[in-house]
Amino acid sequence: MRHILLSTFLIWLNYRKRTWTLLPHFFQALIYIAFINSSYYYFFKNRILWELQSTCLSLKALRVIHIFIITPLIFLLCMVNFPKENVRKQMKHIVKWACMCASFEFIGLKSNMIYFKHKWNILWSWLIYILLFSYGYAYPKKPALVWGLSMPTLLFFLIRFKAPFRRVMLFGPILFLVNRFNIFRTLT
Repeated sequence: MRHILLSTFLIWLNYRKRTWTLLPHFFQALIYIAFINSSYYYFFKNRILWELQSTCLSLKALRVIHIFIITPLIFLLCMVNFPKENVRKQMKHIVKWACMCASFEFIGLKSNMIYFKHKWNILWSWLIYILLFSYGYAYPKKPALVWGLSMPTLLFFLIRFKAPFRRVMLFGPILFLVNRFNIFRTLT
């Protein structure tokens, strides 16, 4: 229930701040953010570092709400008053928003809305928020650069937190489709 209240509050805040005006500029960045967020569940499905909790929503519903509603709304709120020219002010803005998000996540941790495992902690979450806001802001201007930075970032987290990596995971969704629809058998 608390996740739904959080979503509702964020929708109201976004409405109040008129963040929908940012959608044309940041739409592709929001897709990138949802993809990266989903990638966590793909690569760490057998070694979850953090997990959402609710007494009234399924785990799948919670993930969908956070990936497609909560995280994009938080990103848009951060971008509403983003300083345009001064890099120092931009960095300060990102750090401020990362601190606010990490603080709310800490409250969520203490109120059992989320839990951490395998040496994940609030400082790692804070770093993820910094990356989220930085990469998301840069994406509309330099998507190739953001993807180029995302790969070593992903690799760092995969190694640092010992993702149960198997070669088959590289082709996971593609291999699933091949097996599911017997693509190779129909071609021969």
